[in-house]
Amino acid sequence: MRSQGGFVLFGLLLVLAILCHSGYSLQCYSCVDPVPECTAVITCAPNSDACLRTIAGPRLYHRCWSFENCTFDRISALLGEAKLHYYCCNTHLCNHEQGQDHGTTLSGKTVFQLVTPFLATAWNFYL
Repeated sequence: MRSQGGFVLFGLLLVLAILCHSGYSLQCYSCVDPVPECTAVITCAPNSDACLRTIAGPRLYHRCWSFENCTFDRISALLGEAKLHYYCCNTHLCNHEQGQDHGTTLSGKTVFQLVTPFLATAWNFYL
């Protein structure tokens, strides 16, 4: 019985590792030209871990972005806008309207980090 439980836990760990390794692809609204209502949805590249919504006067920009580069200076330089308000977030389609609550999502990596200690403890009980 002990070895059977160990194999089950090993199988669960293996499946969890494979699922988490597949990555987490964020989806954001993205429009090349500033438009009042952006409806185009894209899957961001692996190096883009945030969605950006920028308001510069009457213009609105929506795109995938790096959360690390979510600063006024970086955004202003890229868009060529001296005055702007920006909003960075990291859940699916969160850059549609600023201030809207889209709930919370967990990435596979976060789930793996939460579940691993539990599985390790259970593994020790079976060995």
